[in-house]
Amino acid sequence: MIRAIIAEDEDSLRREISRKVMGISDVKVEYITNEGKDLLNAILKVKPELAILDIKLPEMTGLEVVKNIRDLLPNTEIIFITSYEEYIKDAVKLYAADYIIKPINYERLFNTIERIKRKFNDSSNIIEVRCGDDIKLINANDIYFIEANRKKTFFYTTYEDFLSNTSLSDVYKLLNKKIFFKTSRSYIVNLYKVYSIKSVNRTSLEISFRNKNKKAYLSKKLYYEFRNRLKDILNQPVEMKAN
Repeated sequence: MIRAIIAEDEDSLRREISRKVMGISDVKVEYITNEGKDLLNAILKVKPELAILDIKLPEMTGLEVVKNIRDLLPNTEIIFITSYEEYIKDAVKLYAADYIIKPINYERLFNTIERIKRKFNDSSNIIEVRCGDDIKLINANDIYFIEANRKKTFFYTTYEDFLSNTSLSDVYKLLNKKIFFKTSRSYIVNLYKVYSIKSVNRTSLEISFRNKNKKAYLSKKLYYEFRNRLKDILNQPVEMKAN
């Protein structure tokens, strides 16, 4: 079961979206609003897995709301529903799961929600790694990136960073290759967590992550494959340049 919040200032459309989303199995609509500040307070209180919102809301825009909650709730999935095409790049930077132009394509909305449901409900997201004599269970969605260093493997996650004695190659076998990309011999990166990349030398690019003050590295030989995978997973154009 995932919990959802809906925000739309047009009364009839708000009722229509709410009715259709309430009809989806394993989705519980926790709160419905027509105003931005109320939406912000509701998201911070409920901490939903999903927020479906318009961009042009009274008091505070949908984009402003998401900017305010992104650091605190990095795993909340956002679907923007709007009449404005010009905010797509802003939505991508905020890791929106989808950006749907009105009139709403409900088949697309339902497909995106189903994908989000699978992300949160799929038990295969849980992986096991060795930490000394213990076994640690991790939700793969929480992983930013994994680094191999001197026969040890470092995990950088939403809640903690830790050292494992499971090899990088063995960890990679456990991960969903649609979401995780091996950017070099020493790094595996969660594509959903990538914020930006930049060149650092002739052979490597530095990968930055939102809400994580750590860096991973990408071999320039893999740049175009990495860029295409990133565009595919976000389903929107991504502006990047390898200098």
